[in-house]
Amino acid sequence: MERLNASRSPVFYGFLLAFECLMWGVSNSVSKLGFSSISPMWCLALRYALSTLLFLAAFGKRFFTRVRKKDLLPCTLVSLATASAFIFGFLSLVYTTATSAGFLMALAVVIAPFLSIPLLKEKLDARNLVPVAIVVVGMYCICGGTFSSFGRGELFAVLSSLSTSFMLTLSGKFLKDTDAIVLCTIQCAVCFLCSLFAAFLLEGMPSFGEIAPAGWWLVLYLALGCTFLAYLFQNIALMHVSPAFAALTWCTEPLFTAISAYFILHERMDFLACCGALLILAGTVFASVLELKKAKPVAPAEPVESESAVSH
Repeated sequence: MERLNASRSPVFYGFLLAFECLMWGVSNSVSKLGFSSISPMWCLALRYALSTLLFLAAFGKRFFTRVRKKDLLPCTLVSLATASAFIFGFLSLVYTTATSAGFLMALAVVIAPFLSIPLLKEKLDARNLVPVAIVVVGMYCICGGTFSSFGRGELFAVLSSLSTSFMLTLSGKFLKDTDAIVLCTIQCAVCFLCSLFAAFLLEGMPSFGEIAPAGWWLVLYLALGCTFLAYLFQNIALMHVSPAFAALTWCTEPLFTAISAYFILHERMDFLACCGALLILAGTVFASVLELKKAKPVAPAEPVESESAVSH
């Protein structure tokens, strides 16, 4: 990956990030559809078992030569936050629409600046309160004009965003010089173990022979497309653009979720919910722009930072 031609246009790397968001957005819809063929936690466990094997098969030599003892504990902490984000995210898809879950799971960029205050010792920027206010109004609208309809699915989606925020903030604190492939591989392995535990705890032992072909295709798509290829695209792009720029690009994921849910799941949103979705999107973009203004430019030759291995 490091040998990728640095002379390519930034548009190329933006395209890689946008394509990654497309795969992630579609995955929310196809996952909800596929849960009729395979249970959510076992789908997650199999996804990360396969992803771990793919990373070791493709980059095993690099992983074992670059992993350092000092990286293991912080990588594990970041990976536990990643696993929580995925588990809560999949649970949210069980209890609410893919569209609502997609928008609510995209709030990490709004939450992360506030976690940076205690974890990174950063000062509170009062401007960050503006996107929070916008998002709260948006959540009120997307819930039908009353928080009484804010159910388990919506709660799990917000918890997923909170976990993602912890993952991003901890990455910025501990793992700036950690090799991206090392982090990705450890994340996949830890996510596998955590989701395996959750699968046994919540769903029991499945009969793998009874999993429909659609379930296996879903696992393959999530492991190969949404994890292995998506992380590679992300790591390549973040060698040449800042994480703040990437966060701005990731705001397109809930749009891809809404579009795919419209065609795949036939989900529809009324006018108030559409207004709420637009407000959440606006708040997320606003928060990303604030981060983009704070960020220092990333030189093309710099190695990718650990924040590249985000969870989806």
